[in-house]
Amino acid sequence: MLKALFNDSKKQLVSAIKHKKHPFRYFALTTLASDGSPHSRTVVLRDFDTDAMTLTIYTDFRSPKMKELVNDPRAELLFYDSNQLLQLVLKAQLLNSEVSSSHFYQLPEQSKKDYSGKDQPGAIIKGPDKVQYDFEVPHFTLLKFQILQLEYLKLKRPNHLRALFEANDNWSGKFIAP
Repeated sequence: MLKALFNDSKKQLVSAIKHKKHPFRYFALTTLASDGSPHSRTVVLRDFDTDAMTLTIYTDFRSPKMKELVNDPRAELLFYDSNQLLQLVLKAQLLNSEVSSSHFYQLPEQSKKDYSGKDQPGAIIKGPDKVQYDFEVPHFTLLKFQILQLEYLKLKRPNHLRALFEANDNWSGKFIAP
């Protein structure tokens, strides 16, 4: 049964890449701020490699998450599907970041704005209609994370299912109390 839970986790993440409405497409990424406090935000899952157990997101390289990951590459990723009552919590480490003009220019036009603001993310502006863009100087980067641990929780009756899988244990898994 453990192997089936682990395979279901991977299947759900793959499905989130293929289906834009899958609940795992958007998830919470938590990093550590310079003062040690957690900093969470919603990001979009862009790629998942089932064999390497890596996943990719896109960001503006000037964003606070970049500074935080440079200082401490550890991250926690929280996925939740309210229809299935399924939660995955992944502990991961930034594997690499890649500034990629080629990926940027392949994005749909409306998505390019997300990485082309003249002001860095979090800067104070006079209003949403005052944002300026420079498409000649994109700030696009790919962040690839190595998954180190995966916690699976399925809320169900009569018993909830909770299991922990770790890379250093060859993902063999063990049940844990819900």
